[in-house]
Amino acid sequence: MSFVRHIKRRWGCAGGYGEFLAVAFPLIISTGAWALQSFINRFFLAWHSEAAFAAALPAGMLNFSIMSFFIGTVSYIDVFVSQYYGKKEYRSIGRCVWQSFYLAFAGALIIFAVSFFAKNIFDFVGHAPDIAAEEIKYFRVLCYGAFPSLAASALSGFYAGQGKTGVILQINIAGIILNVILDYLLIFGNFGFPELGIEGAGIASICASVLMSLAFIILIKSKANDEKYNTRFAALDMNFIKRLLKFGLPNGVQFFFDMAGFTFFILIIGTIGISELSATNIALNINHLAFMPLIGCGITTSILVGQYLGRNKASIAQISVQTALHVVYAYTALIVLGYIFIPNILIYPFSRGAEAGIIEQIRPMTINLLRFVALYSVFDPLNIISAAAIKGAGDTAFVMKILITLSVLAAAIPMYIVVVVLKMNLYVCWGVMVFYAGALATSFYLRYKTGKWKKMRVIEMQ
Repeated sequence: MSFVRHIKRRWGCAGGYGEFLAVAFPLIISTGAWALQSFINRFFLAWHSEAAFAAALPAGMLNFSIMSFFIGTVSYIDVFVSQYYGKKEYRSIGRCVWQSFYLAFAGALIIFAVSFFAKNIFDFVGHAPDIAAEEIKYFRVLCYGAFPSLAASALSGFYAGQGKTGVILQINIAGIILNVILDYLLIFGNFGFPELGIEGAGIASICASVLMSLAFIILIKSKANDEKYNTRFAALDMNFIKRLLKFGLPNGVQFFFDMAGFTFFILIIGTIGISELSATNIALNINHLAFMPLIGCGITTSILVGQYLGRNKASIAQISVQTALHVVYAYTALIVLGYIFIPNILIYPFSRGAEAGIIEQIRPMTINLLRFVALYSVFDPLNIISAAAIKGAGDTAFVMKILITLSVLAAAIPMYIVVVVLKMNLYVCWGVMVFYAGALATSFYLRYKTGKWKKMRVIEMQ
């Protein structure tokens, strides 16, 4: 009974389970929905052609790796909004959100320039000519549409920073529905639309981002929001942009290295063998869907920490972090049990269709890798929540430095040595990844425990 009383007390208190889940749940649904949308895109392209299906993942990953630097930078505006909101300095919120929007436009210009080198990039990669041709087309289209995607990331911070994540969920769902419909029309040329194949998939994604960014603009500039948050004041403020870059740029660099490290891991596994790469892809695909809720919880942690620090209530910010750890570890415990006790059920969706025979051959290897994923997952909650907590205060430079250092010294170099130099097996490489996850989690948690983040702010405080 004491445990039940503790849960009830913790549910309703400031920084408790009720407050945390109210903000986190829409974000969890949003991130999960986008993962589902990526699956549907590839599903449609697999129906269209084998070359388009094979090209979608590498071209999409390369585009997102480049985008991640700018997404991490402009989306950090939600921490500024959360601290202004907590401080009740509402009239500063509209001004700061538009500066992130302008920064998104600048980033989109850079990504647009990268599109002109698409052929050089994929010629260097050296894939088969038919696949490379599809990769070039898809990559270029995604680069052309960088602005609405970055703009949506920037503008969503207006609602994320206030904890009004239900609005973000509704707009994301609208964008995903439009994307899926346009995929069906433009990839295959249904109902009189042109058959554009992989380019149609890219255009569908751009149209969804345009819808989302326009929806955010219309809502943000409403009369009610303008009266409270001064959202129709959109003058360029270079001093604030410099401040946003000071804290947001390290966040963007960290996000980029995160993506780059994951890509390097996949490439290294590919040098071991096709079976090893296939087993790794299955294990990572299973983990990807399970991992998405943790991303939503991490964003929620940064938002609540920012709000309570804006109110100068560091003790309640700390309670919010503890709540986040309780929630994500309860969820992760269920996921880990699934990896250990029902791996065959998790693998089952991949064992249907033309590749069923191949999947059966690598099933034992995949089950073993899910054991590694289970061990890796023990560190993930501590890693994500601790990093989110200190980033919510403004400690982005530390997170960037640690991630760059460990991704090189604890991941990339050891993986290269054990696989390329020493010719060791798949499991040793995965062991390095588990060690890397543990090192990250330990570093971020120790930084969090110092309490230095409690005195940090990204906004001006009297």
